[in-house]
Amino acid sequence: MKLKRKINYFLKYVLFRKKRLFNLILIEVSKKLKLTRVLGYPPTLMIEPTNICNLKCPLCPTGAGLIKRKKGFMTLQDFKKIIDEMQDYIIHLRLWNWGEPLLNPEIFDMISYAEQKKIFVNLSTNSNFLDKDTSKKLIDSGLDELIISLDGASEETYCKYRKGGDFKKIIDSLKFLIEEKKQLNKKTPYIKLQFIIMKHNQHEIERIKKLAGELGIDQLVFKTVGVMDYFSKEDIKKYLPDKEEHSRYAFKGNELVLKRKIKNWCDFLWEEMIINWDGEVVPCCFDMNNLHVLGNAFKQGVKKIWNNKEYIDFRKKILQNKKEIILCKGCPGTNKETFIEL
Repeated sequence: MKLKRKINYFLKYVLFRKKRLFNLILIEVSKKLKLTRVLGYPPTLMIEPTNICNLKCPLCPTGAGLIKRKKGFMTLQDFKKIIDEMQDYIIHLRLWNWGEPLLNPEIFDMISYAEQKKIFVNLSTNSNFLDKDTSKKLIDSGLDELIISLDGASEETYCKYRKGGDFKKIIDSLKFLIEEKKQLNKKTPYIKLQFIIMKHNQHEIERIKKLAGELGIDQLVFKTVGVMDYFSKEDIKKYLPDKEEHSRYAFKGNELVLKRKIKNWCDFLWEEMIINWDGEVVPCCFDMNNLHVLGNAFKQGVKKIWNNKEYIDFRKKILQNKKEIILCKGCPGTNKETFIEL
């Protein structure tokens, strides 16, 4: 977030809401002291509206068919249960995970409900369902931020990774969305264009900058490729960019390694909860197949799960030796190499 947006965010969602502010202080104390029983509740929730997607992106577990858990959609009723329980503590709601959020028929009502509770909501989409009607509904819902995945500045480049996508349709839809915002004199949703730098699209970096400017995008961000151990080195090499400064990885001989060292720490376990469409709670968004289920938010509630034995034990494992956890040992993480300035 840019500085001005950060200040507005803090003023609107935190400063004048005593419970949220106090909870945030408790979270920071817990992180500083590395308490496995966290003082306070998660200020951020990642809620998965669905794990179904229309695209077949090669390095995405959903697109590659690697997600084996049951497919489905979260209902508005179940969504409301979570929000009602946590509205005094949630500052930020991320509405995506391993599927295309706009496929959920109740997504607009979900956004509106969270917005009514004065929660910052952002949503990440591949934008292939971003037609005129959807654009209007997103504006009307009060959505704070819309992240658009666009990994190419041309049809040819875009379709090499976003298999099944329609580049022209996305561009036309973005033009309409931005113009509609202007006509309605709306500042939201803040539109963030996300470009994942890969071998086949790195030559279009300057071109995507120009396109973003012509469209009137609020912010263009460049993201590095992040992969887990379930893909072969051949698949990974096919998409990793040639320039090392465009990657969070480096090659040591034939071995692909992260540039940064894996530390015995993870912010997720202290400040964010991931809730899948069926209510299953997992420690990290990379737990695509529910290897470590910590509870079910629909049945037990977020508060009871947050400091239950399973959560506390997992935090202890992270602090003791993160590399021993299969899920975490090859974690690409979220760090300074994830998003880069170009």
